[in-house]
Amino acid sequence: MLFGKIDIARPLCLAPMEDVSDPPFRRLCKDYGADVLYTEFVSCEAAIRNVKSEIAKFDITEYERPIGIQLYGSNPDSMERAAALAEAAGAPDFIDVNCGCWVRKIAGRGDGAGLLRDLNRLRGAVAAVQRGTSLPVTVKTRLGWDDGSIVILELAPMLADMGIQSLTVHCRTRAQGYSGKADWTWLPRIKEAAPSLPLIANGDICTPQDAEICFNLGCDGVMIGRAAMEQPWVFRAMRHYMDYGELLPEPSLDERKEMCIAHLYAHVAFRGTPRGIYSFRRHYGGYLKGAAYVAQLRRDLMTLTDVEDIVERIRAFEDER
Repeated sequence: MLFGKIDIARPLCLAPMEDVSDPPFRRLCKDYGADVLYTEFVSCEAAIRNVKSEIAKFDITEYERPIGIQLYGSNPDSMERAAALAEAAGAPDFIDVNCGCWVRKIAGRGDGAGLLRDLNRLRGAVAAVQRGTSLPVTVKTRLGWDDGSIVILELAPMLADMGIQSLTVHCRTRAQGYSGKADWTWLPRIKEAAPSLPLIANGDICTPQDAEICFNLGCDGVMIGRAAMEQPWVFRAMRHYMDYGELLPEPSLDERKEMCIAHLYAHVAFRGTPRGIYSFRRHYGGYLKGAAYVAQLRRDLMTLTDVEDIVERIRAFEDER
């Protein structure tokens, strides 16, 4: 399937995750086999006001291609202008419209998954982005607002008629957030409703077997989010399984410790100190998952504020089983 002008078969995509999908993490996932990357989401309203923190998200590198800049908002004028800014400043391969963010401060004001309550407004938001850019436009969304208003079978053909390049569906409703289980049984129904529209599955795709199941359900690609936060090497494992039908061994604790340290250095170099030290703490759990007697180490890592002290503590840790 196409991402901009780049054709990738059975792509493994890194999800756009706020405060996670920054350049160091994107590069790490690319190193481990992610085929397609997305930026953190960018507020259209902030972008057109030239807010530095949002404009900085337009910074991408050639190594990251194909990559999409994700925009969120609902005001058509702002979205059109932000799309033009994204194309000019970042030169991505495509622009993605966020119609799926479920958190209250976004969806509650009608942005993200809030657009699912009014498909005419959603149509207007997507059309505005299309007017603002010459690049292909994609959409990421959910099944609907809640179980009583699932609209995806109406939405998918509407978006196909609008000419978007692909559709990513997180198989939960907005009301679910991340609770419950993503319902992949919707995937073949969505594909049947819009057979010409490339479909990317998202939600609870955590293992190589999960990815293979979604492809067998008719999806053209899969998108991995929270699982990549815990194990960025999951892309390599998924590709190997799809190509050869066998599972790679999990990285050893020593390997994961060195992965963690390399990621820490890159993250702190990008975010600065002390901010980068604090924001990296969300990653320790994934790198150290499954090790015995890890609780004390994690407590220590939550209090240390010097990078070299953190590195020394990680390297000193042994799995004493």
